[in-house]
Amino acid sequence: MTSSSIEVDIHISQEELQRAYQGVEQVYAQATDGRRIRFPVRILWSFIGHDGIHGRFLIHVGQHNKFESVVRISI
Repeated sequence: MTSSSIEVDIHISQEELQRAYQGVEQVYAQATDGRRIRFPVRILWSFIGHDGIHGRFLIHVGQHNKFESVVRISI
């Protein structure tokens, strides 16, 4: 089984997060290598701060690009 990582800069305001609570389930972002990616916003819930979600994240995916884990690597 092969796993890989995707590095992304995320900046989601508190107002944008409100839309997620109201049913928007996907986040679209550009990876640092230029790829456009889509992933469930729920994987970022543990990183919510008073001003939203901000930072550089490393998203680990496994076989068939299935989500495995996410870590914040910088703010």
